[in-house]
Amino acid sequence: MRYRVLGALELRTGEGWAPLGPAKWRTLLAVLLCHANQTVSTERLLDELWGEDRAPQSATKLLQTYVSRLRQTLGDEAGQTLITEKQGYKAQGYRLAVEAAEFDAHRFEQLVEEGRRALDREAPETAAERLREALAMWRGTPFADVPPAPAVAAEATRLEECRLQAVDARIDADLRCGRHTAVLGELEALTAEYPFREELRGRLMLALYRSGRQADALAAYRDLHRLLSEELGVEPTPPLRDLHERILNADASLVAAPAPEADRPDPAAAAAAAARRANRGPRQLPPASPAFTGRHGEVAVIQALMDAAGDPEAGEGGRSVVLAAIDGTGGVGKSTLAIHAAHQLADRFPDGQLYVDLYGATAGQSALDPGEVLGRFLRALGVDGSNVPSDTDEASAQFRSLAAGRRLLVILDNAAGVDQVRPLIPAGPGCAALVTSREMLTTLEGATHLHLDVLPQDQAVALLERVVGAERVRAEPAEAEEITRLCGWLPLALRIAGARLAARPAWPLRTLVTKLTDARGRLDELRFGDLAVRVSFQVSYEGFRLGRRSDDLDAVRAFRLLSVVHGHDVSLPVAAALLDLPTDRTENALERLVDAQLLESRDSVRYHMHDLLRLFASEQAEQEEPEAERSAALERVLTCYAATAQRAVTLLDPLRPWPRHPVEGPSVPLTGQDEAESWLKDELPNLLAAVAHAAEPAQPEAIARLGLRLARALQWFLFPRAHAQDLQTINELAVETARRLGDPESEAWALDGLSAAYWLQHSYDEVRTTLESALEIWRELDHREGELRTACNLADALCELGLYEEAITVQERQLTLAREAGDLPAEVIGLGNLGRAHRGLGRPEDALTCFKESLEYARRTGNIHHEGFALYEIGITYMEQGRFPEGRAHMDQALPVWKRPGTYESWRGHTWSGLFPACMTLQIGPGPR
Repeated sequence: MRYRVLGALELRTGEGWAPLGPAKWRTLLAVLLCHANQTVSTERLLDELWGEDRAPQSATKLLQTYVSRLRQTLGDEAGQTLITEKQGYKAQGYRLAVEAAEFDAHRFEQLVEEGRRALDREAPETAAERLREALAMWRGTPFADVPPAPAVAAEATRLEECRLQAVDARIDADLRCGRHTAVLGELEALTAEYPFREELRGRLMLALYRSGRQADALAAYRDLHRLLSEELGVEPTPPLRDLHERILNADASLVAAPAPEADRPDPAAAAAAAARRANRGPRQLPPASPAFTGRHGEVAVIQALMDAAGDPEAGEGGRSVVLAAIDGTGGVGKSTLAIHAAHQLADRFPDGQLYVDLYGATAGQSALDPGEVLGRFLRALGVDGSNVPSDTDEASAQFRSLAAGRRLLVILDNAAGVDQVRPLIPAGPGCAALVTSREMLTTLEGATHLHLDVLPQDQAVALLERVVGAERVRAEPAEAEEITRLCGWLPLALRIAGARLAARPAWPLRTLVTKLTDARGRLDELRFGDLAVRVSFQVSYEGFRLGRRSDDLDAVRAFRLLSVVHGHDVSLPVAAALLDLPTDRTENALERLVDAQLLESRDSVRYHMHDLLRLFASEQAEQEEPEAERSAALERVLTCYAATAQRAVTLLDPLRPWPRHPVEGPSVPLTGQDEAESWLKDELPNLLAAVAHAAEPAQPEAIARLGLRLARALQWFLFPRAHAQDLQTINELAVETARRLGDPESEAWALDGLSAAYWLQHSYDEVRTTLESALEIWRELDHREGELRTACNLADALCELGLYEEAITVQERQLTLAREAGDLPAEVIGLGNLGRAHRGLGRPEDALTCFKESLEYARRTGNIHHEGFALYEIGITYMEQGRFPEGRAHMDQALPVWKRPGTYESWRGHTWSGLFPACMTLQIGPGPR
C-alpha cells in the first residue's frame, strides 16, 4: 500500500505512513488519486486547486512547483509515477500511475466486490470476512484533511456511499451466518442515522425477529411507515411490506439457517473460550454517563471497527490491533463517548477492559509517564509487582506478550500525545484500543480518526432534557433552545447548565437564560461542583504559553487577539492584518491552534472560534494584552476590511467616483468584478459585525471612524441587491456614531444611506424626513456635493409620494446648483427626476424633453446607469400616451444596458414589466434579450 485516502490523506514513506505537507499539495495529490491512471488536464487542476476562474496569474507556475515537490515526496524525480502529458514542449496535464494494491480505496473496492461475489455463491462466512477486511481499512472521513475541491468532494461522497453499501452487505452476510444478535446494536445505530434506507430497516426487522423480538420488529416497521408517510407521503416498498407480513404471520422460513461449517467452533476452541470466561480479566471501565445523548454515527463507526478485531487464536496470520483515536476540543464529550462505546463493546472483549486517564489535558496534573501506566496494566493482568520491569520498553514488550492471544479492550483517555500512547497499545488480532485526546494524533500508526464537533441542536436539547427532566424542558422549549445556543452546543457546558437547573428545581429556565445572556459573566455561570468550562479551556491554552515550539508564542498571541474580531469567522489575509505578521507565519500560528482544537478550519482559508472559546480568549487578552495593542489590532482589521470593501465596490461600479479618500492599509487582493462580488458575499456577515463592533460607544475615535467608512462603502453593495434591513442597521449605527463624534458631514452621509434603506421598504414618508434632515446639514456646511446628491434623492421621494409640485421646486434648485458647479453627472440625475415630476402632473412633452436631455448627457459622460434609466422613462412616457412602437423601441434599447458591468441588473425586471403592455398591444415579441 502506498496511498491512503479512507481517512486523512497519507503517503507511505521510508519511515512509515505520514501526512502530506501544505494544503495545495494535498489537494493536488487527492485530485490525481480521484482520477488515478487518467490524465487530468492542467486547466482542470487549476480549477480544482483555486476554484473555477479564480486562479491567480501565476497559477500555472505554482502548479508546476507543486508537481515538482510532490514528485520529490514520492521519490519520483524521473517522472515515471507522476507523468507529465505533453503536447510539444507544453504540459497539457498530469497522470498518476497507481496499481490497485498501492491504493486503499482501490483495494477496498476489490475486497467489497469479492465479498459480494461470495454472497452470490452462498458463501456468507467468506463474504463477511472479505467485507470486514474492507471496512477495517477505513480510518475516518475520506480525504479528511484535504481542502474542499469539486473532484475530491464528489469522490468522498461516492466512497462514503460505497462504505455504507459494504456495511449493509456485511450485515447481510452476518445474518446469513446466524449472527443476528451481534448486529442488533449496529443496526439500531445505522437506522437512526439513515432512517429512510429501507434495506437497513429490513435487516433490523429480521435481526429483531430472529432474536425473539417479534413485537420490536413490527414496531420498527411501523416507525418507518409513519416516517415515510409524514415526511414523503409514500409507502414502504413492496419487499419491505412483504417482510412485515411474513413477520406478522411468524413465517417459519424467516428462522435463521444453521451456521456454516466454518462458523462452528471445534470443541477445543469452545473449551478454551469457556476457560477464558471463567478466568475473567480486569473490568476497569468507569461508569457510563446516564446523560449520554446522540453521537449515533460515531458509535456506529466504533462498533464497526471493533467488529474487525480478529480472532486471538489466529496467530501471526491475524489482523493487527484495532485502534480508534477520538479528538476534539475540550468539553466536547470525547471521554463520555469512549466510555459509552466501551460499555457497549465490553462483551466482545471477555479477557478484560483496561482504562486509564493519562492526564494529558487535566488542570493541575502532569501527564502520566507510560512506564507508570504499564505497571498498572501488568499488575491488573496478574503480574506480581516485583516482576514489573522498570524500563518502559521492557514493560511495553511484556504487556504486548500478555495481550497476545487475548481479547482485550484498552481505553487510553485524555492522551497528551503520540509518544505517551505508543507503548500502551496492545498487540494481537483480538485486541482493540480507544484513545481520546484534544490534538489529532495523526502520526499514530494504524489509527482510525474520529473528530467530535459540538452537538446538533436537537441532540443538545435532548441532553438538557436528560439532566434537567423532560417536563421542565418541554414547558419552556424556546428557553431550552436559547440555553443550548448560549452554551454553544458544547456538551460540558450543557451538562453544567443542566446540573445548575437540576439543583434548583424552583428556577424557571428563563432565569438561567438571563444569567447566561451577559457574555462577560457567562463563563462564571458555567461552573458547578468540580465542572467548569473555563478550566477545560485553560489546560490547552497553558500548553501554548509554556510551549517550546518556535510558533507557540505566535499561536497564543493569535488566540488572544482573535477575540477582538467580531464575526463568524476570519480569513487568512484578515488574520495576517490582525496579527501584523506575514501570511505564512500567520497560517502556521492558526494551524497550531487548529491542531490544539482551539480553532476550527474547514478549508485552511477561513478560521472559526467557538463562542465560549472566544469569551475565554477575550478574558486572556484583557489580562495579557495591553489595551493599546488590542485597539491597534482591531484598527488593523477594520482598515483591511474598509480598504478591501472600497476596492471591491469600485470594481463592481467603476463609473462611480468613489472613494474620494480611500482607506490606506493592507487589503485582500482583488483582481476583477467576480472576485469583488465573491469577497463581499463571503465576508458580508463579518463586515456587518465589524460595523456594529466599531460603533460601540467605548471604541476609540479612530476605530469609530473606520466603522463609518466601512458602512459607507457597504451601502453601494447592499442597495443594488435590496438588502434593506442590513442597510438600515449599518446606517442607523453610523448616524449614532457620527453624532457622538460631533461629525455632521458623516451624519449627513449616513442619513442619506438610511433613506436608501427606507426606499427599499417603500417607506417614502421616512425617506422624505430623513433626506430633509440630511439636506439641512449640507446647507449648514455649504457642502455642494452632498446637497446635490440628497436633493436629487428627495425629489425622487416626493414623486413617489405624488407631491410633484414640491418635487419640481426641489429639483429646479438642484439643477441650478449643478449647472453653476458644472456638475454634469448631477444634472443627468436631476433632469430624470424633473421629467418624472412633469409626467406625474400630466405634462408628457415636458417630461420627454427632460428625459431626452438626461439621455444625451448620460451618454456624453458615460453614465450607463442613467442611460438605462432615461431610456426606460422615455419608453414608459411614450406608452402612457399610447405611442407603443416608440415606447417599445426605447425599452428594447434599455434592456442590453442592464447587462453591462456596473449597472443594476434588477432593473432588467422593471424594464421587462414596462415592455409587456407594448408587446401585448402590438401583438409582437420583445426585442433582443
